[in-house]
Parts: sequence; structure tokens; C-alpha cells
Amino acid sequence: MKRKNIRQITNTKWFPDFLTRCIHEFMTWFVHKVKAAKPFMPVLEEGLQHTDRIIVIDKKGGAGFETLKVFLDEDIKIVHVDSDAFEANETGLYVSVNSFHQFDEDKAKSILKKVASKQQPIAILEGNNDSLWQVFGMTVIVPLTVILTAPFVKPFRFERLFFTYLIPILPLVTFLDGFIALFKLYAPDDLDELTATIDVENYMWRSGKMDNGRGGKIIYLIGHPQK
Repeated sequence: MKRKNIRQITNTKWFPDFLTRCIHEFMTWFVHKVKAAKPFMPVLEEGLQHTDRIIVIDKKGGAGFETLKVFLDEDIKIVHVDSDAFEANETGLYVSVNSFHQFDEDKAKSILKKVASKQQPIAILEGNNDSLWQVFGMTVIVPLTVILTAPFVKPFRFERLFFTYLIPILPLVTFLDGFIALFKLYAPDDLDELTATIDVENYMWRSGKMDNGRGGKIIYLIGHPQK
């Protein structure tokens, strides 16, 4: 498997929670602004052909399901479940947005196996990939955007300004964590490796990449019972 299980700074116990919050808020705000979650919709809509209910696999981080919710029909029922005690007891389309890379291989496979064994659909969505363009974006454009947009990120926080301009911890950690995240991503081949040994009858998997409309790609995995 190409993917590496490297701990990001914001996932460590020693890094202050209020700085992690600032970074996650920026990520969510930025993804909202550029509508970076919109390319996920074709995959999500395919999953919703099997149900009208979404089960969000919650994992601490930024730019998660809230960035995708704005594109959904208001009539769709949404339920959140804790990834730490995941049992796939709900009925509906299980969705992970920009967070599946945070799970190690055992946890990731366990989530997929539990959902498939319950014959429920699942969509794994990641807005990043390991292309050179994405590396440039995560290591140059995103940290630069942290500096340029700090006064405008909502909710406004004075500590965001202080730790961006006076002590530039936020741009530095955003750069480092973004770079590390690229090594943690499950590429389509990695996702195929995870699902290859999940032996569930009448259940199909498909992984791949899709254009994001801005010169990059999204990574996805979709699984659902065969009709």
C-alpha cells in the first residue's frame, strides 16, 4: 500500500486545541468559499439512488461534511455517527468527507466491512490527491491564503491574527499538515486493496479519480448492494 500512516501536528496531544480549531475553521471556510466540495456531488448522488438518508461518519477535522451539506436537498435526512465507536447500525448512505485518510488501515477496513456487511451504501470522498499540482496547492497556495485571508475567516478570532502575523504558527502548521496529509491519502489502488478482501455477497465497490473543475482531481470510493 502506497499510503503512509503519519501523524499530523493537529492530531497530536501537545499542539494547543485553540490553534487546531483555528486551522480547521480556516479549512472549512476556505472550502466553502471556493465550493471545493461540489465535485463530490456526482458520487454522492449515485449513492443516494439506494437511499434517501445520509449517515455522516464524524471525524475531528476541517472541511468535512458541512462543506458538502450546502449542495444537498433540504429534505434529505442527515444523521451523524461517531467514528470512534463505529458499528454501522444506522440505515442509509454512509459518507466520509475529507477525513478517511485520518484512519489507519485497520480502522478504515473495519468501517468499510461493517457497512458492507449491513448491505448499506457508502461514499468515501477526498478533495486532495498526490499530483504535483495538488502538492503545489497544499504547500504554497493554501499557506499563502492563510496569511492573506486571516482577517476575513469566520468566525473572527483575534488569536488567528496573532498567530498568523505576529507569531506565524498557523501558516507553518497548515503547510506542514497539508503536506503530511498528501502522504496519508488512500489512492484508488489503496482503496481497492482495502476492499479486495471484504467478502460480502452481492456488494460492489468502485474507486477512482474525477476532475474537480480547477485542474485537479478528487478521490472517491463508492460501495453499494448490487441491484
